[in-house]
Amino acid sequence: MRESLRFFVVLSVLLCLPLVAQAQSERPESPFRIWSEQEPVEPDREHIRNDRVVAVDNPSLTPFWPKEPNGAAVVIFPGGGYKWLAFEKEGVKAAQWLNELGVAAFVVKYRLEDYGHPAPLLDGLRAVRYVRVHAATWGLDPERIGVLGFSAGGHLAGSVALRSGFTHESLVDDPWGRVSARPDFAMLLYPVATMEDPYTHKGSRQALLGEDPSAQDRAEHSLENRVKPGAPPLFLVHGNGDQSVPVANSLQLYQAALPHSPASELHIYQTDRHGFGLEPNEGTASNWPRAAEDWLRLNGVLGE
Repeated sequence: MRESLRFFVVLSVLLCLPLVAQAQSERPESPFRIWSEQEPVEPDREHIRNDRVVAVDNPSLTPFWPKEPNGAAVVIFPGGGYKWLAFEKEGVKAAQWLNELGVAAFVVKYRLEDYGHPAPLLDGLRAVRYVRVHAATWGLDPERIGVLGFSAGGHLAGSVALRSGFTHESLVDDPWGRVSARPDFAMLLYPVATMEDPYTHKGSRQALLGEDPSAQDRAEHSLENRVKPGAPPLFLVHGNGDQSVPVANSLQLYQAALPHSPASELHIYQTDRHGFGLEPNEGTASNWPRAAEDWLRLNGVLGE
């Protein structure tokens, strides 16, 4: 199974390389649009409000390169209830932590509630494809590309990991449509996993699916229902007293994932804080980056 997947990933990248519209001979240092072959939306409404990014019209990736790269890469999805993006706290700081491990990081600005489903998922899948297509050019291993998401960004990262085969009519002419969007691993921090009552985060559900989503929509977007054979390993972190996104989100997802992805781990910490990110002085919850590093190393992400 692993060898056939490896062959498919490499073959799909090779097949699509001639189609790259804007192949980059050097690593990008500035943010770049992920739908680079399309005309940008004008006027671009994106701006900062209360230290958060809002109104994303032109999804982008912001690259962060390590001083001593090991070839691994992670695509990061900040949280914000599908209403805004905690870009600095759950994007830049996470990227800096990954850089310290030798991992390249790409923080995604994805479309939000003004667009709703499927826009965020399409942006997430395209972000992984973008990094994988350019892996050889940028000195990255196409088989060590993961995702990291926080809160609602955890739902998006989990959706990318568990729904990588998602198709949509807008992707018919995608020049990279044959490139695998399946990440090789996924790290989900206090994720919004389920869209079902009583454990869902209703604000995130409403922003993504509307005021009154159908039973079918709720089930389709609940990550615990999307796990199947071949799912990438998950690293889950949650606070046991989380009042915004109940810990049951991670518990249910882990229980569903384990039979199909035995390398998955779940870490529950003694805190009622949601959104602790990489902040210090959060008790034992501040130890999750070390646990994540150990997990990445155990599973070969950080190289030899």
